[in-house]
Amino acid sequence: MLAVVFMLQPASAQIPTAPANLAAKDVADIRNIIIGQIDAFRKDDAEKAFSFAAPELKKIFRTPDVFLYMVRKSYKSVYRPQKFDFRTIQRIDGKVVQPVTIIGPSGVTETALYIMEIQPDGTWRIGACIMAQEPGNDT
Repeated sequence: MLAVVFMLQPASAQIPTAPANLAAKDVADIRNIIIGQIDAFRKDDAEKAFSFAAPELKKIFRTPDVFLYMVRKSYKSVYRPQKFDFRTIQRIDGKVVQPVTIIGPSGVTETALYIMEIQPDGTWRIGACIMAQEPGNDT
């Protein structure tokens, strides 16, 4: 799921976006993948969390334990969110992106941009997660 790229940028940065125009089933599937991974993080279930990652991400992190360690250290808001809400799915530079507003354990509100990848079997997997925050907030 989570990012090969850990990038902080102002949430207000100008990013070219367009509505994703996905079927309702695809939107539901994408959101259920993200919810499933967040639930797995909450339970420290490395195997389950890793199962939602796209193949390229799995190649980079190699094992569920390495993946969970990275998330625990670099994605604290995703690892232990107090609250999260989905925003409208967009296409950014041709990629399907699910923005999720997250209030992390420190109370800071951030936006997680989940880059989703459709697999040959029609299922969705998380290709990356990029964290953005409002100017003036610290992660």
